[in-house]
Amino acid sequence: MPPTELLAAAHALPKDPSAPPAVRMKGLRKSYGTHEVLKGIDLDVRPGEVVALIGKSGSGKSTLLRCINGLEVFQHGELTVLGQPLKHDDAAAMRELRQHVGMIFQQFNLFPHLSVGRNVMLAPSLVKKTASRAGEERARQLLARVGLAEKFDAW
Repeated sequence: MPPTELLAAAHALPKDPSAPPAVRMKGLRKSYGTHEVLKGIDLDVRPGEVVALIGKSGSGKSTLLRCINGLEVFQHGELTVLGQPLKHDDAAAMRELRQHVGMIFQQFNLFPHLSVGRNVMLAPSLVKKTASRAGEERARQLLARVGLAEKFDAW
């Protein structure tokens, strides 16, 4: 399935257990010096599936998310996102990945000089060159999806 079709499937609900994984990890390992944080992680996340990463501080939750987004390089294993293997040494492939995957981490701070809606619109306008009207419409849809539609103009 081409990445664009898989991406469309990833936004479809309810989840389809027969769909290929949006994220697939096999034997993922990541160490910082002698401290192994990710110890052979195997995980498939299907389109529409919701997964909670729960663990104590320092157990590798954020590291795992950073590996999925290509912000961290893992030492061993395989990781595919939307059917494409992560290629840290291919800048074009990483740009393409980041056009389809977004992450927000703990203590994520919005730009204080922008409204909530403008903060949501910022990345699509910069990365995908989304037109202002289309960006606003999409931002409103996303905020409504998580129950925050009334916060679009909030500071």
